[in-house]
Amino acid sequence: MRLPRLLLSLLITITISPAVAAETAAPDFSGAWKRDCAKTYGLKIWRNDDYQFSVAFCGPGGCGSPALMAHTPIAGDPKFKVVSDSEIGLRRVDVADAWLIYHRCSRDPDSWIEESKAKGLREASSDPTPK
Repeated sequence: MRLPRLLLSLLITITISPAVAAETAAPDFSGAWKRDCAKTYGLKIWRNDDYQFSVAFCGPGGCGSPALMAHTPIAGDPKFKVVSDSEIGLRRVDVADAWLIYHRCSRDPDSWIEESKAKGLREASSDPTPK
């Protein structure tokens, strides 16, 4: 009686493990992505519970809500081109076969929040009188 249970357990492990391994081995695109890291606008990408990603456009005022794209794998999505671990392309809609290239500026998607706070503090502490 114990042998069939062991075989069933082994069969389930062998069947499920490759799928789980594929999901967890997928690249993690989470972070702040910008065309130029010195700029205050770009993409915030974060991983969802389903091993896919949500993408929001962010600027000096924060990030758009809801996400521009929700539940995309990025790798394999025709709207994206993965160039490397730190560089992705987003398909342009106005020009055929053209891409906007974004560079990963931070692995922390919430770095947008910190940047917005810092910018607000700089603006609040600046001298409002014209020179």
